[in-house]
Amino acid sequence: MTMRILSTELRRSAAPVSGALIAALGAAGLWSLVLSSQGELWDAQWTMLAAFQRIMLVLLWPLALGSGAWQARRDRRCGMEELLGTTPLPAWRRTLPSAVALALCLILGYLLTLAAGAVRVAGRTDYLSGDWLPITAVGALTLVAAGWLGMGVGRLLPSVYTPPVLVVAGFLALLLPVQLSKSSQPGSVSLLAPNLTTNFDEFTTIVGSVSLAQSLWFTGLAGSGLLLLMAARRRTTAAVAPVPALLGLVLAMPLLGAEPAAGLQRDEGATAEVCTHDGGPTVCVTKAHERGLPELVGPARRALTLLAKLPDAPTSVHEVTGDRPGPQPAGEVWLHSDNYVLGRGWAADSEDALVVSILAGAGTRPCEPVAYGARAVAGAWLYGRYPAPGQTVLPGEEADARAAAWRELRALPAQEQVRRITAVREAGLTCRGDLAAALAKDAS
Repeated sequence: MTMRILSTELRRSAAPVSGALIAALGAAGLWSLVLSSQGELWDAQWTMLAAFQRIMLVLLWPLALGSGAWQARRDRRCGMEELLGTTPLPAWRRTLPSAVALALCLILGYLLTLAAGAVRVAGRTDYLSGDWLPITAVGALTLVAAGWLGMGVGRLLPSVYTPPVLVVAGFLALLLPVQLSKSSQPGSVSLLAPNLTTNFDEFTTIVGSVSLAQSLWFTGLAGSGLLLLMAARRRTTAAVAPVPALLGLVLAMPLLGAEPAAGLQRDEGATAEVCTHDGGPTVCVTKAHERGLPELVGPARRALTLLAKLPDAPTSVHEVTGDRPGPQPAGEVWLHSDNYVLGRGWAADSEDALVVSILAGAGTRPCEPVAYGARAVAGAWLYGRYPAPGQTVLPGEEADARAAAWRELRALPAQEQVRRITAVREAGLTCRGDLAAALAKDAS
């Protein structure tokens, strides 16, 4: 196959239109979320962008499948099928240029979608992980597999109804793992789908062996589609078309079975700490939230000053993710990463409110079940007044209970108040005690 033949295919076939549709729908999907103030689903990090592209494959993959079937009907639409069938040119020589052209256009469309999102991501994060590369590569490979499989089926069943039926069938098939993930824990089989169906945040990435397994599976599926395309009219040869897909499946399943059912793991690079080194008390954030460090330093050090009234007071503040194992060191304040809103910064209306967020639970992260009232009262006591900035609760039983706990605490002798807040902190450090009971305990 020469470049001249390929360039002719690119000019005469529907492949460029298919690639343009992939790019247009993909970019529209990304930016529609930005316009609806939901851009944080993908624009905070490169890995999140690549993963969200994979989520959008629930729409793009069926489109590529139908595009392949439409491309395979070109000879019949032009009334050239019988004429070309009488030529001595092997079938693979006639069909391969068309298949390559479609693959190139689908890949280009997928990469253009990535570029449309990269314009926004590049200005919103300083963390660049290499994990987005295999995630994107597998996504592009799935589109090639869809296109070639569609071409094979379209050549085997050259009906005008084949393309739309494949689009609908592909969409319904991909909806199944999405629905299953909502009702139960997805199994390894769900990882065979091109689209991601699990929650994805800035601290998550796809396990490398899962990407490898998916590459093997979709390479086999693409091979089956290509073999079916080249031998659809030869029954004996067409019968062996499923072999590449089955081989890919056999190679992929052991890799998928050895990993978590969701196929995700903690991104160690994103959770690595970035700390201050200016001679003052240490303040650390995760690498994924590095841009929030300057904004956190002042409030964090104010919080440490207020915590100094407790015995064995902490001397540093660390942002931590929810899955960080405990117990929390006594010399550290842990601030849950949920306090950082992607694309916006720390979730506080003012610097004082951020100080109070750090002081919640006497400088400990939430433990399940979360004792919101005890954490709020402890933070307010350390800050010096109730309600403290940022502490809002609707009128009702919860508000009344917090106010009563505050009045009871403030009515105690000063040393007893310190003992109770210290008890709240000690319970929060290990996540084994009851913060509400520690706050109400009469230690006199």
